[in-house]
Amino acid sequence: MALIISRGEEILIRKTYGMADLQKNVPVTLDHQFAIASNTKQFTCMAIMMLKEQGLLDYDEPIAKFFPDFPDYRHQITIRHLMNHQSGIPDYTEASSWLTEHRETLPADMLEFIKSLGDLNFAPGERFSYCNSGYVMLGSIVSQLTGMPFGTFLEQNILAPAGMTHACAPDSAARRAPHLAEGYNLEEDGSYVKQPYDMALVGYADGNIQATADDMLAWHHYLYGGAQKLVKPETLAEAFAEQCETDMEDCAYGFGLIKSENKGRREIWHGGGTMGFSSRCSRYIDEDLSIIMLTNVLGLPKYELYHKIAAEVFALLDEEE
Repeated sequence: MALIISRGEEILIRKTYGMADLQKNVPVTLDHQFAIASNTKQFTCMAIMMLKEQGLLDYDEPIAKFFPDFPDYRHQITIRHLMNHQSGIPDYTEASSWLTEHRETLPADMLEFIKSLGDLNFAPGERFSYCNSGYVMLGSIVSQLTGMPFGTFLEQNILAPAGMTHACAPDSAARRAPHLAEGYNLEEDGSYVKQPYDMALVGYADGNIQATADDMLAWHHYLYGGAQKLVKPETLAEAFAEQCETDMEDCAYGFGLIKSENKGRREIWHGGGTMGFSSRCSRYIDEDLSIIMLTNVLGLPKYELYHKIAAEVFALLDEEE
């Protein structure tokens, strides 16, 4: 694990724990990158917001012009539905054939697979259902409008301006971060099984960023610290707004971010989990507090562990008051 806790500009904890490579006996350092998985979704939405400001898209336009060969539902689903997990499109990661047949694929193949998944699970806008497929499609929209691979657009227009100097966004398994920790799954017998590096791990616009904990802290400072210049304040405000209620208790989804309360403290956060990696990145607005937890193991009781860490921090803050 790499763990950073900061309050304002003050670093409270900046530490690493455990191993980056069990076979080679390499400990985790602050230079190691981790697959942040679905924490990528806030960056995907930032790209969409930037294109919206440029007049290249509208959140509430149907996706038909971007996916003209998709089923008829393309006329009912909007870009906003994709961002808010309200499209009804089946999640490609839940299809059993995804792991067995498509691990060496490319984004274009992922879109073909999503197109083949059949009918919607529900009418667009009817309810919330977390869907990685929608974010793969958002990445394609970014690529179509910019003429750039999605990952390249992120790196040049979001990651670099935000000071995320060690982050990258591979568009295929042919590329990986130079200091990416090895990923492991924690099995029921307590053993750690190393995971292959392929598209099941890399993902696409649903989860392809690989970053250090310092990169994620830089993003928090950029996003929440008043230095945000990628989009106008009123545009950014929509990302933090409660766009729709989720299937998690007392949580609302914005644009790639979740808004909730933790013991009465307002929190904006997202988690991530993929083959061999899990993460939780949280911002407590009123306390100017960031908690960034990146791990190279899938199968930990991630949220239980995170809440124990947060409780310790809250106890210290309460003592100060």
